[in-house]
Amino acid sequence: MKKLVIAFLLIALVTRLYMLDDRPMDHDESIHGYLSYILMKDHSYSYDPAYHGPFLYFATAGVFSVLGDSKFTARPVPVVFSIIGIFFALRFERFYKNSYLFAAILLFSPSILYYSRYLRNDVIVLASFIAVVYSYFSYRQTGRARYIYIASIFAAVMVTAKENGYLYLGTILSFIFFRKLHDRDYGVSMSTLKHLLVSFLIAFFMFSFLYTSAFSDMDGLKRATINSFAHWFEMHERNDHWKPIYYYSKMILEYEFLPLGMVLAGIPEFVRRVKGKELTEIELFAFYWLATAFLIYHVLSHKVPWLLVHLVAPMAFFGSLYAGYLTRKPARFVFVSLLLITAGVAGYLAYVDSTNTDHDLIYIQAQRDVEKLADRIIEYNGSVLVFVPGNDYWPLPWYLRHHSTAFSSKYYDGYDVVVTSKDQVEFVKEKGYVLDGVYTLRPGHDLYWLHKA
Repeated sequence: MKKLVIAFLLIALVTRLYMLDDRPMDHDESIHGYLSYILMKDHSYSYDPAYHGPFLYFATAGVFSVLGDSKFTARPVPVVFSIIGIFFALRFERFYKNSYLFAAILLFSPSILYYSRYLRNDVIVLASFIAVVYSYFSYRQTGRARYIYIASIFAAVMVTAKENGYLYLGTILSFIFFRKLHDRDYGVSMSTLKHLLVSFLIAFFMFSFLYTSAFSDMDGLKRATINSFAHWFEMHERNDHWKPIYYYSKMILEYEFLPLGMVLAGIPEFVRRVKGKELTEIELFAFYWLATAFLIYHVLSHKVPWLLVHLVAPMAFFGSLYAGYLTRKPARFVFVSLLLITAGVAGYLAYVDSTNTDHDLIYIQAQRDVEKLADRIIEYNGSVLVFVPGNDYWPLPWYLRHHSTAFSSKYYDGYDVVVTSKDQVEFVKEKGYVLDGVYTLRPGHDLYWLHKA
């Protein structure tokens, strides 16, 4: 098993780091990177629910302070957590023998690979939850207090990384509640209570430290709880990033057909074990996680491709528990074939066609033109105004963070060059400027270079 773990982790490291800085920084990535840069440079941070939890910013700022700020160093935090998730998936071998299948999906899933190389919070949350679940079952098996502390630390990471960490926390806590209710297990030893209290204090310290920016902004606690829930309920009501209910189902069929197939192939064995009252606690949890995840993410109106990782993992976990059919040679052939196809799709999206928004998995990705435009601004020997109503010019501020460039949603006179959106070109021309270049920021949104006549 040790050699298998090393092999998986090495493959994970290579697949996550290879060409990590090839794809342009996306809109959201650039905001996350820029805020991390400001935190590193000015030691300034204030939590805003719209930009998710503080963990990503503090961790990335830490990387910047050690390795410098670049496109490559902006992305290692999700990479590291992706590998942590795979490591803990392999550790489930102590509970069931096919845990390597769970890890294989986390390794080669197109959505998980793509967003493990993307400066976002979701893979951090997912990997932390896998660590929490592993720690819970390890504690149930051994009674060792260290697993309580491991779980509390990763739970704190989970809820300080992104607001759906609360959904994961609710999933594991509600499962424990229902399990205790079913077993009529209401007792807690004084020793366990002590460890739970200490671990809670550790988690609360991490939570408070990050959300209050090292206790310099105590209102951050209110924004992290009351305001956070209010914000995302409002986004749900406003149908922000609304997609039809079958949105994820379509993408699962397109990209994540292997874990789906594993779930479908495992259902007969699951049903047989339900009828025979043979289900173990880990099997009950696998079903509970799968059911709650599909319910929550299909009901929420806010649907975006990176949330697909939160459906892939429970499918892989559930499916890997019921993979006894792989003892048959034809089944192994089909599985290996589908795994190779999955890995091929994942590699193509991650390394070959990573900016093509025709793929449903790739969402409003910034195009390579943005880097050409940023280079031209840096090399230009004169004053430049980036004038775009609605401030829809990201990721340019990230690329120009070391360069003195004016950004505004309003027009101002006195600049040698104005970079603006299509709907403002004629207005800028009337101010005496001449068009001298068009750059695609993302599909459907171009920026225009106009210099003084």
